[in-house]
Amino acid sequence: MVEAGWDQDKILSTPLTLYMEYLNLRHQSFIKERMKDLDISPGGFTYLVNIHYHENISQRELAEVLFVSEANVAKIVKKLEKNGYIERLPDEDNKSRKILKLTEKGQSTTCTLIRMTHVWEEKVTNYLSDGQIDKLKEMLYDLTLESADK
Repeated sequence: MVEAGWDQDKILSTPLTLYMEYLNLRHQSFIKERMKDLDISPGGFTYLVNIHYHENISQRELAEVLFVSEANVAKIVKKLEKNGYIERLPDEDNKSRKILKLTEKGQSTTCTLIRMTHVWEEKVTNYLSDGQIDKLKEMLYDLTLESADK
């Protein structure tokens, strides 16, 4: 775990992935506390947001976007569908393909969760300027793209 008071050598020698993992765990804890009555796991949050951002995405495409197995996607999608957050609709151009769509409940819940995430971001980045936050997001976006090719 990252601790206050580390010297510069320790900060710089710690792998980037450890910082990313720690931030992710802290975010999940923050969101989980606020999602108690929603019956959505932090992983389910990731699925909802990606379905929100990728219109007309299939289960297979969602697995590719998230770098997980199709079986993993099927399991979480089934639970989200059972709880009324998403629906699987036939693709009119390809009857064997199912499109994932947020229901009205799913759309509302996803927007609420995204707003909660922005509150969390504001808390952890309150010492950064808007320009620094924008630059950090651009850099993380670039790292994400770069990691996808590896």
